[in-house]
Amino acid sequence: MSLARTARALARLAAQPCGSSGGLQGLSSLRPAQQLVSLWSYTPAQGFAASAAAAQAEPAAAEPPAAAAAAELPPVYTPLGEAVGERYAVPPKKVFAVVEVGGTQYKVTPDDVIVVEKLGDVDVNDKLRLQRVLLLGSAAETVIGRPYVPGAAVDAAVEEQFLDGKVLIFHKRRRKNSRRLRGHRQPLTTLRILDVHGIEAAAEPEAAAAAAAGQ
Repeated sequence: MSLARTARALARLAAQPCGSSGGLQGLSSLRPAQQLVSLWSYTPAQGFAASAAAAQAEPAAAEPPAAAAAAELPPVYTPLGEAVGERYAVPPKKVFAVVEVGGTQYKVTPDDVIVVEKLGDVDVNDKLRLQRVLLLGSAAETVIGRPYVPGAAVDAAVEEQFLDGKVLIFHKRRRKNSRRLRGHRQPLTTLRILDVHGIEAAAEPEAAAAAAAGQ
C-alpha cells in the first residue's frame, strides 16, 4: 500500500504547473506573461553566463569615482635613459686600516663613523689616537702586523656618548613562582676617523705615468 501511495503522490507532483523536475509540461501551459525568463544559461565549457536579454535589460553600472580618480594618477616612475653624473659618485678611499678597539676589530678609512664600547675618561669633541693597528692597506701595498703594525696609528674624534636600546631579560623558574624582568642599556661611544698614519696612498695613474715618462 505504501508503494502505491507514493507512486500516486509522484504522479500528482508531475502534473502540477510548477513543481519538481518533471513539471515541464505544466510550465509550458502557462501564458507568456506567467512564464519565467531565464537570465542565466549554462554550457559545460563556459559555465553560467548571463543571456543577451538580461544584459540589455540591466543598464551598465556607472564607473565609481574612485576608479576614475585612479585612472588619472601619474605613473610611479619614468626612466630618463641617462646615467648619474660624476658629482654624485662616491670618491674612492685611498688607504684603510684594521684597528682594534675594546676587543673588536674595525676596518676604517678617513671620514668613517664607527660605534664602539664606551671609552672612559673622554668627552665629546676629544681627539684620540688609536695605536692598536692590525693591518694597513692601499692600492699599492698591504702591511700586516704581528700582531700590531709598529709606528702605525689612527686618529679619531669622539662624536657622541650614548646608551643603546633597551634589552629585556626575563627569567622564570617552573613551579617555583619565580619571575624576574630586568632591562639593560649598553653604553656606547661614536668615533669619526680623521686620518690613518703609517702608510702612503698610492699615486694616481696619471701622475705615475707622467713620472715614468719624465725618467
